[in-house]
Amino acid sequence: MPSKDSDFVRPDRYREIDSADKYDAGIRKPSLPRRFSHAMEEWALKRALARVDGGGLVLDSPSGTGRIHEELQQKFDEVFSLDSSHAMLVVHQNHTHSGRAVTGDIFNLPYADNQFDHVVCYRLFHHMQNDADRVAILKSIARVAKKDVVFTAWVDTLINKRRGSRRRTLTRKQLGTIINQAGLKMDYITFASWPFQPKTVVVCSKLNA
Repeated sequence: MPSKDSDFVRPDRYREIDSADKYDAGIRKPSLPRRFSHAMEEWALKRALARVDGGGLVLDSPSGTGRIHEELQQKFDEVFSLDSSHAMLVVHQNHTHSGRAVTGDIFNLPYADNQFDHVVCYRLFHHMQNDADRVAILKSIARVAKKDVVFTAWVDTLINKRRGSRRRTLTRKQLGTIINQAGLKMDYITFASWPFQPKTVVVCSKLNA
């Protein structure tokens, strides 16, 4: 569950079908600058996924409208999706026809311990405003992961540090502390476009695995 001091806000605009459709269109038909940025993120995800075993079950949470569904299908045997927005999942299923999509809360996942071989948490971490929420998210997804947790985070680079906006970057030390407090260890980190973008993909394994 979120920390008692949590200020994480789930945007209401994603709860309507029209808004979910617009969000999805921005992903699938982005502007030229966004197309480059998205491509760099996708390559970072590919590099990270190359570090984990293929096959098995993977949970994509929050899945949104299925942004990385096809990428995960190529790597794993079965892809399960969870998002807090039913509208986002409706759009997701219109694209993928996946029957394994559930509306739920990432802080309180409706799954058993170690139910999935891997969990991927794509493009959520940077929306958290405090470390307690970040640790809570990682603990939640680590609980249902048997092997690996893969997630994206925004981390300081030499020329890109963000402290004054809602999407603040983390220091490497801060990221490491959060990961350890969640009962994980960092195995790999890759930047989407070092040193221009702070976007990273991180691969962690469970300390007690």
